[in-house]
Amino acid sequence: MKTKLLVLLQLLAILFGSNVFALEMGNQKVNITVTQSYVSRYIWRGMDLYSDDDSAYQPSLDVSLPKAFKNTDISFNVWGSFPTSSGHEIATELDYSIKAAHDFEVFNLSTGYIYIDYPKANNFLDINEYWGSFSLFKIPVLPIDISLNLFAAYETEATKGGSENGWYYSWGFGTKMPLPKSYVTQEGQAISFGITNWGNDGVAGLKPSSLYATDFSLLTSYTIKRFTFTPAFHYVANYNDDINNGDSEVWGGIDISYSF
Repeated sequence: MKTKLLVLLQLLAILFGSNVFALEMGNQKVNITVTQSYVSRYIWRGMDLYSDDDSAYQPSLDVSLPKAFKNTDISFNVWGSFPTSSGHEIATELDYSIKAAHDFEVFNLSTGYIYIDYPKANNFLDINEYWGSFSLFKIPVLPIDISLNLFAAYETEATKGGSENGWYYSWGFGTKMPLPKSYVTQEGQAISFGITNWGNDGVAGLKPSSLYATDFSLLTSYTIKRFTFTPAFHYVANYNDDINNGDSEVWGGIDISYSF
């Protein structure tokens, strides 16, 4: 039922977005984005959640309210992950989240809540997550623009006897390289490079580690009218034998988004 609800919400946004959802609510602008994603592996915080390295279809629906509260952006999101092959049905996932973000002149502060729902596991695996992040747009002194990104999330069991409580945290860096306009690129297009290091305090039965994985990412975006195509490539270096069978991971994916 919940899977059908996500599909229905996406269809309503596509069918009626230009007539209904694109309208402003009084003086409040409303942005709606529908995204269809495919990933060759479902890697989450450096961990392969499908043990057989299987792919996943991951749609989402995002509703954002720019400057909704004291110049703070508020957004709501429904996101799903559905395995494309048999054997991982119990890992079918639906996430419901709310986020608040405020951009200052040189940095961004964000916080939010996510309910992580596993509808085919009778809610036993469901998780509450409370998170916060800090992004410094440019590290001072450095000759090129490199951002600093800090993130922490605390998880609690949504059902008694479910997953253990605990922390995930990350720190990383990012930069962009502008691409010259050509027959295959467009004005303003860039390649983004990112490095994200992951640690935890032993949440969900994991071995506590200040650094258990590093994700190296490479991506770009191409826009055609209201559609945005974002191919991405990732390499995950693993430092914990209890995760990903001790192996590093190479994976990729593509997002296709439509914004109203």
